[in-house]
Amino acid sequence: MGESGKKWGVVGESLGITPHRATPSLPMSSAQNSQPIFSGEVCHALDGKNRVTIPSRWRNGNADVADEFFLMPDRTGTFVRAMPPAQFSAAAERAAANPAVTAKDHAVFLRHFYSRSQHVAVDKQGRLLVPEEYCQKANLRGEIVLVGARDTFELWNKEAWEATKQNEQSTFDRIAELAGL
Repeated sequence: MGESGKKWGVVGESLGITPHRATPSLPMSSAQNSQPIFSGEVCHALDGKNRVTIPSRWRNGNADVADEFFLMPDRTGTFVRAMPPAQFSAAAERAAANPAVTAKDHAVFLRHFYSRSQHVAVDKQGRLLVPEEYCQKANLRGEIVLVGARDTFELWNKEAWEATKQNEQSTFDRIAELAGL
């Protein structure tokens, strides 16, 4: 706070007014851990090099440590999923822990899971480079939508996202009512 701001705080306190203390903007993380919670939807343009800016609240906030994600097209090819390394590893571990998955099937899954994903880092301007192959598969061009999905986020073609939201509205409404929302 500058000198002028300090003086106004003193004036306010002398009048019995508690001065407002600005709270710094924090990344969206849960109270239990430092993993971000990805919520909301944000429209950003994919530039000519297939880079998209990640919302600052979805980044770790530490300029010395680059944010890293694993990108993977959805199995349907509708969107690209972005997973922090911990979530990426957890997905492989969940498959291994499932008693219905045989060792042979698990090996096949791991081969495809890792070969279909790309490890990417956010640059100093907060941009993520989306591989051209993924952009083609999910039809990502121009304005795209980044959709928070709690511990991951998704990159959608704007029109496809709007259609999906409309198609899924009744399911959301039903579950929201069950959850008391």
